Amino acid sequence: MMKTFLQKTISTTVVCAIVTILIPLGVSAHWNKAADNTWSYTEGNQVVRGWKNISGAWYYFNSIGKMNTGWVCDNGTWYYNNNSGEMQKGWIKNNNNWYYLNNSGAMQTYWVNINGIWYYFDSTGAMRTNWIKDNGKWYYADSEGKMKTGTVNVNGNTYYFNRSGELQTYNLSNQNTSNNNEGTTVDISELAKLPQNYSISVQATDENKIFELMNQKRIDAGLKPLIMDNTLSQVARYKSNHMIQYNYFDHTTPDGSKWTSWLKTIGYKYTATGENIAYNTYDAVELFNQWWNSPGHRANIMNTSYNKVGIGVLNGNGKYMGTQEFSN
Repeated sequence: MMKTFLQKTISTTVVCAIVTILIPLGVSAHWNKAADNTWSYTEGNQVVRGWKNISGAWYYFNSIGKMNTGWVCDNGTWYYNNNSGEMQKGWIKNNNNWYYLNNSGAMQTYWVNINGIWYYFDSTGAMRTNWIKDNGKWYYADSEGKMKTGTVNVNGNTYYFNRSGELQTYNLSNQNTSNNNEGTTVDISELAKLPQNYSISVQATDENKIFELMNQKRIDAGLKPLIMDNTLSQVARYKSNHMIQYNYFDHTTPDGSKWTSWLKTIGYKYTATGENIAYNTYDAVELFNQWWNSPGHRANIMNTSYNKVGIGVLNGNGKYMGTQEFSN
């Protein structure tokens, strides 16, 4: 076996060539160690080049016959040979990154199903963890690189991924605050109870649609999607109702308070926050277009400092009133 000849790690040069040679049957073959501690293999009087199976293991010899170790590029496909020169298969760890080599030794990239589990390898072959964007869609892989599906908690936030692992823009954490009926109030216990000068209805379906449209814009721009925050959603609905009941339209209320005052009162912690408001008389989804077509409002939607949002859309007093509250 060739291993008995090796005394230390052999340095290599990555090559990208394939050489095929013909060796007559019945000739002698042996390993040769050069003065520079590199190895070659001869059969008869010919130095082997390219791939050679020796005693059941594959080795690669460059254009001058020197055995390669480490990464080898052959005809555009990458392989990895260990310090003994033997081609590897399966999982390998190199420079703190994990790679996967198939049964032919070829390095895998992009999505690969290994024993029923999907993993993602970038264009360099390194396995990816955490958030992954592929073809305009977001996926999530845990610390072991395993793609997640179903309901997943990431840093205290709840996300839902379908059976294909694609992030769904509808956020489960908002289910308990949706579908209020006509005539109900939207109050927060720590804040002043709002009058009922006008009947209102919460447009939960439109809130979710706006949430979807916002995140699609962020994903298209290569940004992480926002998550729906229950507390911010309650504040957003409270603000929309506040403007309806007191018949005004402004970031500052008639008594001089703002959403930031409310967040402080209820003990909500953040380091960055913003607010968008808009209204029309016919369609809550059109609210998104109003915000998107306004540079200042669009800047809030696309702000990388924000990772959370709450959306409150109410119909009352002849208005579709919308509020977006952002934070990190």
